[in-house]
Amino acid sequence: MDNPWRHSNKNPTVSMQMLRTLLRQVHPQSRIPDILKVACLSPDDESDFRSTAQPPPPPVFKYGHFLSMIHLNPESIHFMLEFSIDSPLMEYAASNELFEKYIDEGYIANDDYGEFKNDFLIKALNVDIYQQLTWTLCQDYLESIDSLTIPLRDIQRYLDHVHQFTSLSSVKFSIEGIGCTRRQNDRNDPTYEIEETERDRFFKGMAEFVQQHTSIPKNVLRNVEVPSSTKLRGTDQHSHSDISYAIHSLLPPLPTLRSIDTDWIELLARHTDTNLSHLESMSVMPGTDREWQEEEISELLSRYPPLLPRCRALKHLSVETLGPDMFQWAVLEKKQKEAGHQQERILGQHPRQHEHHASDLVPLQSINISNRKRSPPDQALNDMVFAFSDSLEELSVSDGIRRPDVYYGQSNASRVVLHGQGWNLPRLRNLHFQVSDLKLHFDMDGLQRCRALESLTMKDDVVSYVPRDIRPWSVAHLPQLKKLHLEGSPALHFNVDSLHHSPCLEELTMGMTLVSPDDVDAYYPMPRLAGLVHEDSDTEGVDHAPSGIPNSSPPYQSIGRRSRYTWDWHLPNLQKLELAAVFALIFDFRWLQHLPNLQSLRLDSIGSVPRPYTRRITVKDLSKRELDEDGSEEILSDRSIRVLKLESIVFSGCWVFEDRVLEILFLTVAPNLRWLSFGWDCEDLNLMECVVLSRKMLRIERMSLHSVWNRDEALKLGMVPSTGTQDDQSDKKRVHLTAGTFYDFLES
Repeated sequence: MDNPWRHSNKNPTVSMQMLRTLLRQVHPQSRIPDILKVACLSPDDESDFRSTAQPPPPPVFKYGHFLSMIHLNPESIHFMLEFSIDSPLMEYAASNELFEKYIDEGYIANDDYGEFKNDFLIKALNVDIYQQLTWTLCQDYLESIDSLTIPLRDIQRYLDHVHQFTSLSSVKFSIEGIGCTRRQNDRNDPTYEIEETERDRFFKGMAEFVQQHTSIPKNVLRNVEVPSSTKLRGTDQHSHSDISYAIHSLLPPLPTLRSIDTDWIELLARHTDTNLSHLESMSVMPGTDREWQEEEISELLSRYPPLLPRCRALKHLSVETLGPDMFQWAVLEKKQKEAGHQQERILGQHPRQHEHHASDLVPLQSINISNRKRSPPDQALNDMVFAFSDSLEELSVSDGIRRPDVYYGQSNASRVVLHGQGWNLPRLRNLHFQVSDLKLHFDMDGLQRCRALESLTMKDDVVSYVPRDIRPWSVAHLPQLKKLHLEGSPALHFNVDSLHHSPCLEELTMGMTLVSPDDVDAYYPMPRLAGLVHEDSDTEGVDHAPSGIPNSSPPYQSIGRRSRYTWDWHLPNLQKLELAAVFALIFDFRWLQHLPNLQSLRLDSIGSVPRPYTRRITVKDLSKRELDEDGSEEILSDRSIRVLKLESIVFSGCWVFEDRVLEILFLTVAPNLRWLSFGWDCEDLNLMECVVLSRKMLRIERMSLHSVWNRDEALKLGMVPSTGTQDDQSDKKRVHLTAGTFYDFLES
């Protein structure tokens, strides 16, 4: 129900009042079925209907005249109705033998349901009321309805009046009420089972409704939604797709648009006579049955000439299913252009400018592929990169699937996928790769030919690795890069010396797939740190000073190995830094002195069972590095580093803070902190110390201490339970002690 107001209130009482108001305006009231009067109207309403002495007063506002959209849901109706044994509706059902009636009409299977009889009766009542209510509400306003859900079991009534739906532009066919059979051994598992002849009758009803509607002068029907075959158990999925295609092919051609957002079935059924020459943006996904439609859509695409060559103005493309050789046409066009350009040079003709030379190619600027197949779209991807190299600015590739084995600590992603070989994308600004069940590698030489990159994201779900398998990629020079997000094997193999050549970087995220700390059984084994921190080298042995990094506390000397992480990258524009897993554990806090504009810092060291690695932060970690008197060597000074713009710090995992570390961190290193959070595993946190320090912090607004602090401890420290909400923008300093528990500071 919509226009001019959309009714979406989730309160059952309010929804029922709205339905009651609409039903009271149905004329004559004799057209309201008895079951709706019992279910939705009050005794006073019914007495008004029966009264002949005085007609009911006219409504103050005629809501029905603005009724243009009707989409009801039996589940919503269930929550609005009262189904207690002695309710008027159940009494009406019993006195009219509705259970037996629903068996005769096929709503309920003819089985012995025993004590669950009422459960099946309620299900059938929901469906019956849903069907009766939909028709009752729309029958007086057939000409004004523009969007409607039609119950397939009740489709004959709509077929009888199809030519009156002169404004209908969108219709959804619903299977609710078809075969309300449930497995007797599992009341919570609905099984929709209908006979094939009945199913065919419903599908023919859909086709007939659409076909008859298209004969209406100035037909406005544009969108048809066919029920998913996965909801009809035992149906032939391919025949469902064919029927969906046949129904959509009855619709008029798609209008000439600059943007299309649809599914493959509808596009393939309606594109033939559609003018696509002005189309600039296309988003095409599988329909509701995407789990099985992937291969079928690919096969369907292979039957027809490619439609993309007709989209000569296309700039943005988002697809989930790729057909075979889907971009071969673009490759041929590009090769023909290059051959023509080469021929001009051979003949000594003045070559045309590159922009004019490529002007008649499809100017695709952004591509988004959500590939759900097990095999990566290597060939299609390489075809696209080659064909649109002169215009491509954004490229995003994701398989859209998160494998369940990631959450059980198993060594995953045994296969390797390599992208980027031979790529040359001088205009590419954003590159996003995310894969599961694969190890993602990228050709760094390919990145060298993407010098305009501003955002680079590469992720896979690798949760474990062997140190000897880590082979740093070559150094990448990305002078325009502003955002770098690496997870899994891309983070492990990324050559961090590339940060020396990314002076514009504003956001840096490196980590591995993490599991919620609440899911203890799902923790993955933490890799050995030594294999990540050091790598083979021909350099001489180097003495390493003691630090809080695990497994490196005592001084040691490594022969033929050097540190991969020197932490000397100067990133003057970096504003956001997030490190997870091993990258958080080996983080050197003294790097902060090279990040003058850092605003947000998050360190998440969640690790393995039975206990993650513990990282101890010492006073030396916060000491500033300075050159000695000779200016030849860096030494640790007595002064602390300072990051004046740092506003937010989050510690997750096991962190231990040496004496005075928190005081130096809060008051000296980051004196302008506004938000601070410590995870559940942070050890030896002293509530009193944190609260005392917080009172000295000039700008702190909220501190989260996820631990077992209780109310009495908080009150003793001069805090009072908060009366505001979590998002309350007040001037009070706030402490979040446990989930949902907030305290406000009282100034001392």
